[in-house]
Amino acid sequence: MTHHERQSINYQVVAFDLDGTLLNSQGQILPSSKQAIQQLLAKNIKVVLVTGRHHTAARPYHYQLGLDTPIICCNGTYIYDVAHNSTPVANPLTREQAQLVIKIAEKYQTHLLMYSRDAMNFKQLNEHMEKFSRWVQDCPPQVRPNLQQIECFEQLLEKNEIIWKFVISHPDRQVMESAVAELPISQFSCEWSWVDRVDIANHGNSKGGRLLELLAMWQISPQNVIAFGDNHNDISMLKSIGLGVAMGNAEAEVKTQAKITALSNDQDAIANVLAQYI
Repeated sequence: MTHHERQSINYQVVAFDLDGTLLNSQGQILPSSKQAIQQLLAKNIKVVLVTGRHHTAARPYHYQLGLDTPIICCNGTYIYDVAHNSTPVANPLTREQAQLVIKIAEKYQTHLLMYSRDAMNFKQLNEHMEKFSRWVQDCPPQVRPNLQQIECFEQLLEKNEIIWKFVISHPDRQVMESAVAELPISQFSCEWSWVDRVDIANHGNSKGGRLLELLAMWQISPQNVIAFGDNHNDISMLKSIGLGVAMGNAEAEVKTQAKITALSNDQDAIANVLAQYI
């Protein structure tokens, strides 16, 4: 493909996964990526964050980049409209589904993180949570993520709280696989978001599906979209749009599903690809 052909597509949207993609291994946006995104915004190209994170944990980056677009959260469980603090599209877990996940997590003694409407809730700290809560404290107060330590998950369910998803984690992968195997595939979407973490959301939720819905609202063809990702939960998104870009640090399976593979998230991967294609 010549440079001229590459630029013949009029890309209107660029979608980014956060962890392992837009964020480097220190959890920061590289200056080169930030500059490239500012150039996109100057050209009226929409920039969308598509993440496994809760909206309160994606908001600091949305704020840092000066975006005004909705955020696709929890692997496509809902679209969060930042300006109105609303969720125009949402497919949370039912109370019965949530009860089943809690029961299985207790049976296998896995660590559990429950994402409710406006907070991430946990009972006990683990290594992930300690690192995460340090980051939370460092965020500017107006966009600080909402992380709550609670005594009982069921109490939140009794309040009819909206439950977006759960994250279960355990150092022993076998334990995790056994726990996940007890969740009926017809009811749940289970995505490995890290070596020792599985995201559990409602069946049918995916980053790709929800991004297509957002594009339809904007009346933008998926062909005119570039998306960057590094993990299994990004495959649906990379396959459903015009130019799927796997990061150099992505797993092999993710790379095979993408159109191109870039440098790693610690290098100027994003700036390089955007300079080539836009």
